[in-house]
Amino acid sequence: MPRNIRPYRRRRPLLSASRNGIWGTCRRIERDWVASLFRSARPAPLAEVLEAFCRHLQRTRTRKSWKNEISRLRVFFGPICPALLPGAPGTAKGQEANRTAMDRHAGSHVQAQALEDITAQKINCFLAARVDKDGWSAKTANLTRQALHQLFSYAIKYLGFRSGDPRYPNPVEAVDRLREPAPQIRFLTLTQIDGQLRILREHPVLHAMVATYIYAGLRREEAIWLTHDDVDLDRRLLRIRAKTIEGQGWQPKTKRNRVVPTSRALHSLLQAYAPREGCVWYFPSPAGKRWHPDNFSQKLRKINGSHGFGWSCLDFRHTFGSQLAQKGESLYKIATLMGNSPAICRRHYAALIPEEMADVVEFRASPDSRSRRGAE
Repeated sequence: MPRNIRPYRRRRPLLSASRNGIWGTCRRIERDWVASLFRSARPAPLAEVLEAFCRHLQRTRTRKSWKNEISRLRVFFGPICPALLPGAPGTAKGQEANRTAMDRHAGSHVQAQALEDITAQKINCFLAARVDKDGWSAKTANLTRQALHQLFSYAIKYLGFRSGDPRYPNPVEAVDRLREPAPQIRFLTLTQIDGQLRILREHPVLHAMVATYIYAGLRREEAIWLTHDDVDLDRRLLRIRAKTIEGQGWQPKTKRNRVVPTSRALHSLLQAYAPREGCVWYFPSPAGKRWHPDNFSQKLRKINGSHGFGWSCLDFRHTFGSQLAQKGESLYKIATLMGNSPAICRRHYAALIPEEMADVVEFRASPDSRSRRGAE
């Protein structure tokens, strides 16, 4: 063969481009195949899923907790199943129990026949509309998002739900949480505590209850559910624990029992308080029964309003945590006494801790700090 003539060589395709094309095709085929599997799953009827989930909440949550979750689901989906039918607020037990209340959010509910119809886009649009039109706060929107996330988690675990988007097995994971502003905590000063208790002296039960809220940091229902066995004046203890009375059970919010010691101020006030004899409740209503939380708040609001006060049970509870934080107690101790997590107490009361880090920012050690280090 002449030297100036090169042998024929077959051109080979670029391996990199070929591999990229093949892998891209494989990924598309795999994605379409997985999506077809998800689409072929049996659709979950939305009404049936919601009914089952609401029963699950009633079994696993405290009464107040599951009622709040059901209310958020009702706002999102509307009354599409018996568990989401709106009740009549303030209706006495056994009186007009079948009467339904007006749906305030009619026309704004998300319309769907199956749970698979609820997408991240629909959730985002709904929450954005409520924030813009109804003035929802970021916390309210996040609580609704949380309720929906729990609904889909329940459907995945118990009903075999499959999302249409393989990237997000739970569609709510594609919905971003809104940034919540720092909490605005209201609490009473020592002078305001004296004024609040002074106007309640003519109401012995309310006077003792408010003192307990302030000096023990109890939640509203925790004091309402106190019995004589829960109040140990000899050992100066309040026991917040689960109980069943007259066939109705109650659990603390965190489902954890705890014991709260009473301060000298609270102990003296409870010693002067004379609870009604023959009644199981330590703080009974005027009828000798357990207070309904809303009725108690309404009674307190009426008395406080006549004196120009606007404090609520939540403000009394924050007073307990805020006063202890200002005194320099650790957030862990405050959280233990209040039945909260340290993270929540840090979020609420960290800004009230005294200047315990004042020396930390100094480049030169102060004489006091040097003397303390030498003593150690």
